[in-house]
Amino acid sequence: METITYSLKNELKNSEAYYKDIRVFTDDVSLRASGSVMPIVSEYMDYLRLYNLEEVREREEYLLELLSFGILWQSYADKALAVRFAPFITLARMAEWRKKHQRIKPLIDLVRGFLITFFLLPAKAKDQQIKIPVLEQVDHVCKWFEATGEFKEQALRFIRWRAFWSTKNPDELTNIFLAINEFTLWFEEQSKRRLGKYTQNVNSFLEKTYKKYLWREDRISCSRVQSEYHLNMVGAELMNRAFRSSFNKTKAKVVIVPGCLRIHNNEKCEAKRVKEGLLCDGCSPQCRVNQLRILGKNQNYGGFEVYIIPHASDLSQWSSNDKELQRGVIASACVTTLVEGGWELKRYDIPAQCVLLDYCGCKKHWHHKRIQTSLNVRELKRIVQQESFNSNN
Repeated sequence: METITYSLKNELKNSEAYYKDIRVFTDDVSLRASGSVMPIVSEYMDYLRLYNLEEVREREEYLLELLSFGILWQSYADKALAVRFAPFITLARMAEWRKKHQRIKPLIDLVRGFLITFFLLPAKAKDQQIKIPVLEQVDHVCKWFEATGEFKEQALRFIRWRAFWSTKNPDELTNIFLAINEFTLWFEEQSKRRLGKYTQNVNSFLEKTYKKYLWREDRISCSRVQSEYHLNMVGAELMNRAFRSSFNKTKAKVVIVPGCLRIHNNEKCEAKRVKEGLLCDGCSPQCRVNQLRILGKNQNYGGFEVYIIPHASDLSQWSSNDKELQRGVIASACVTTLVEGGWELKRYDIPAQCVLLDYCGCKKHWHHKRIQTSLNVRELKRIVQQESFNSNN
């Protein structure tokens, strides 16, 4: 199996070692945060309660939001602030259109690829770190995040954090941003040491393929730096912890997977198209989607349905106003896209869990020939069977 950017297997038979590592490291991240940025999280939660801005969520979610802000600010703030003019609203709307109109998605992607490169990624952007942003800069960067289509969910959450920060005096605000920056730098250093063995091909991939993604809609998604991979790995674990209680209360379970998990391409796959996506028809015993379908029929593992959905899909269809009919969704995707999808499911009040693909390999984004991907079935079983999770699992 060729490793393109990341591999949770890391040349081992399966990714069990990764799941032990990520749980231990996420525990350490939470412990570090408790003496660093968690007091900021607690203040923010009090602010949300005071003004009744939302039903307050789990602390892990807010910690992930704050860490995401720190990592993404370091990765993209200089590029975003170099943009003086761009069709931000149009680009953001086009990102939604491509989810709702799959037939014309290739055309939308073509136009978005041009606009993203021309407007959002200026070649002359200065590579500089801005430790203490002013709130007007946060506003501008949030517009940029939403326009990319890659960070819409983060932008929606950062805007609410920005409202909280506006209640602080200059000294308090400085201390908040310094704490976020210090925590971010600690995370970057520690995650590279602890998780870097799973992402060791990222830098070489970026060097070899930089020109290939010019003018493409997926340029930002496929050009993530190592710290963003680590952020999303920890983010997936934090989300699972935050969402587990509501997910475990659902009676029916659904597993949604990308097309790259199939052994066949679109032309040879015999899956049946339904409203939710594609249903496997069992055409090949070697197909990993078919193997999941068979596993899902085994009630000893809790039972679940399996659907194949496109990478950019409208996830609102999994929502239900009837709590009795609400389905728990287990989503699988590659590291660069899973957290955004998890937050989208949360926005639609869909109880969810996630299992990362062990590696990436789809033809559309990553590999010219296509590599069939895989996921950790043991991890999937642990989620469906509601096993207790800790660093010893």
